[in-house]
Amino acid sequence: MPAPQQRSGAPRGPHRAEQRSGSIRAALTEFFAAARAVPRDVSVTFIAVAVLSVVSYYYGSKRFFYQTWGQDFSSDPLYQLYEYLYWFASEFTIYFVAPLFIVLLVHRRRFATFGLGFGDWRFGLKITAVFYAVMLPVLWIVSDAPDFQAMYPHAQLVKGDWTLFLIYEAAFFLYFTGWEFVWRGYMLFGLEKHTGAAVAILAQMIPFVILHNGKPMPETFGAIVAGIALGALAIRTRSFWYCVLTHWLVMLTIDLFATLRFRTGASGIGLDALLHIVSGS
Repeated sequence: MPAPQQRSGAPRGPHRAEQRSGSIRAALTEFFAAARAVPRDVSVTFIAVAVLSVVSYYYGSKRFFYQTWGQDFSSDPLYQLYEYLYWFASEFTIYFVAPLFIVLLVHRRRFATFGLGFGDWRFGLKITAVFYAVMLPVLWIVSDAPDFQAMYPHAQLVKGDWTLFLIYEAAFFLYFTGWEFVWRGYMLFGLEKHTGAAVAILAQMIPFVILHNGKPMPETFGAIVAGIALGALAIRTRSFWYCVLTHWLVMLTIDLFATLRFRTGASGIGLDALLHIVSGS
């Protein structure tokens, strides 16, 4: 009886494992060889943004504040304000202050090359004013929705005290400084020199959109357009500050309309509602 013939094809047992291992080693070798050819700025930018995002998630959130100091402040009537102040200050530190040290010590480039100057301030202020003028009536209309008023300001207790409201909004500006710098400053200009403006704008848009997941779906889809538009504005002006101003003004107005409606009981979107707010406030 003839001996059974071995099947042709890929080797079995340890031989196949060695082949897989060899393939993985080859792939890793190829990757590291290609990585060495990537400009240092690009590699540092991607890795730094990834690390900063992880630090922000675990140490810069309201959740971390609650887990660490929640019991100490739980009975304080201003607890909600404290947790938001911690969050805003943490994001400013992680996404603005920390990248400045990375720019200085690792990239070794001037701060202005990462959009920290005022750039073309005339164009930047003009575009900010136009955008705000377009958004103002939209924000007035949507502010009449009960869901809108229940959501904004996020720290609901500031609706009842103008001093707390101003403290909250000033801290919110710090938050947007960090939030905008990490995407429209550090990441955008860290890549643009080597990848070109278009790729840099698209690259910074992606994490910006991902971090909007969980918000209302129209807002999350809108983040795609907003991320590209704000990136283009930063590239055009060579500054991220106009993105900060635009973003903060919109949120300030949202919070202000919701607060005024809460304090005066005004409803509707017509002139009578506006006069009610003016007279009531």
